[in-house]
Amino acid sequence: MEAITLKILKVFNNNSVAAISDELGDIILTGSGIGFQKRIGDEVDESRIEKTYFFKDDQQKRFEQSIETVPAIYFEITNKIVNQANKELDTDFSGEIFLAISDHISFAVKRKKEEIYLPNVVLSETKVLYKKEYKVGLWALDYIEEKTGIRLDDDEAGYIALHLVNFSLDNKANNATKIVTLTKEVLNVIKLSMKVDLEEDSLGYARISTHLKYLAERIFRDEIDELQDTKIGRA
Repeated sequence: MEAITLKILKVFNNNSVAAISDELGDIILTGSGIGFQKRIGDEVDESRIEKTYFFKDDQQKRFEQSIETVPAIYFEITNKIVNQANKELDTDFSGEIFLAISDHISFAVKRKKEEIYLPNVVLSETKVLYKKEYKVGLWALDYIEEKTGIRLDDDEAGYIALHLVNFSLDNKANNATKIVTLTKEVLNVIKLSMKVDLEEDSLGYARISTHLKYLAERIFRDEIDELQDTKIGRA
């Protein structure tokens, strides 16, 4: 079996690089010192690889465009966030997490500088349904401020949390946004129809939100199963 040659596409920092090979396509590699004194076109020292992040075929072109247009600092920040999430959530992620979060942070920082506020309409639900991911999101805000000098609003912690849910390898459906949106809409119906005021910090709110989350997960999972069965039937 021939050895795979990995060439560096971009160095994000001393511990993370983008690389390419004929066999694997575009990938992101992390590991202590993997990018130290490396340049574009250099071969990767495979002994330093600790984690490898792969991309789906339809995301390869987007990845190549992103590493050309998104400043390297945001990939560096994303790498740190993903490492923190690996530890806190005990999960691994697909390579798309680097595209989603680096793009998001880049535009979030730009919006903040231009004083453009983009409210996160499902922030309350995200905080309740994905507590651990939201905690990582808050940690990310501190790190972003440390690296850029810009303090982002807590809304961004919610967006980062949803990216962490969607691109976890444990989540095959990428339905986090749909789940929190459905939960929010059903809660609004309950409030209006029953004329009750559910406090977002209350135990009752947390309980009903969690039940709705499991219901939404079942609904969207069944949709995917039905779609897959339909495709098999047509084959």
